[in-house]
Amino acid sequence: MFKDCLLILFFFSFASLSLSQERYEYVGGVKLNDTVIISYRVNFLVNNEDVKGYSITDIGGVHETRSNIFGEYDKTKKELNFRETGIVYTKSTISQNDFCFLNATVKNFVFGKTKNIKTNFIGLFSDNTKCIDGEVLLNAYERMEKRLAKVSDKIKKSKRVPDSLKQKLNLRKMMDSLNMNILRKDEVLSLFTKSDKVIFEIYDGGKEDGDRISVFVNDKEILSNYKANKEKKYFTVDVINDKTSVRIKAMNEGDIAPNTVVVRIKDKSNSIKALSNLKENDETQIDILKTKK
Repeated sequence: MFKDCLLILFFFSFASLSLSQERYEYVGGVKLNDTVIISYRVNFLVNNEDVKGYSITDIGGVHETRSNIFGEYDKTKKELNFRETGIVYTKSTISQNDFCFLNATVKNFVFGKTKNIKTNFIGLFSDNTKCIDGEVLLNAYERMEKRLAKVSDKIKKSKRVPDSLKQKLNLRKMMDSLNMNILRKDEVLSLFTKSDKVIFEIYDGGKEDGDRISVFVNDKEILSNYKANKEKKYFTVDVINDKTSVRIKAMNEGDIAPNTVVVRIKDKSNSIKALSNLKENDETQIDILKTKK
């Protein structure tokens, strides 16, 4: 009972902090040269002139990476400065010290009014040496959502598009793909944390269809053939060693394939929402990497 109360207090404190700030989201890409564009999403949390949040690079890709963002906003100059400062998680096998962090300045910018961002960025390694420069091209999230909705409506009204394809078209799933980390077969998601404990929350986020999973922490089974439902299941992972491995195995595919169970991961600073996309007996892994406080 006491443990449950601590969990509730932790979540309430996290939510209260988020509510005290204004949130703005942009989606688009970073352009490295004339041909290479990598998908990019930025989530800003603004409190007066202080800016923080996170970015996601290579959304849904094999190198998907989430980084922390810090910055400043000058209301008088209408100038936004922001920079990536550290990795929250990555699916890349590159060492954390090898990541190139984006640093950008956006001029003539007003939160809530500016719908497009186009500016150059400077790339720096963690030791502030230069890596690669490029251009940031972003649209406000709500504008992207409206555009997708218009495209979706046109396709559904079109007589040229087969009904079978129209049935597969789901705007909500399209937007979820921008908001949710997908846990695929044999992928390793590396999560960096300074916390001594990480909280996992598991549930069925869509229609309950009997998806079952087993969860192993350092090869020790802590959930056996668990049936996900609307009620959230919590468990805590102690982060004692430099690396703690959490393995999720799909025991079936439920009534609607594939196995899709929502996995939310929280530490003292971050909240990551992920979704399994697994066939029966497929496994995905989350490595929790302890960093210095």
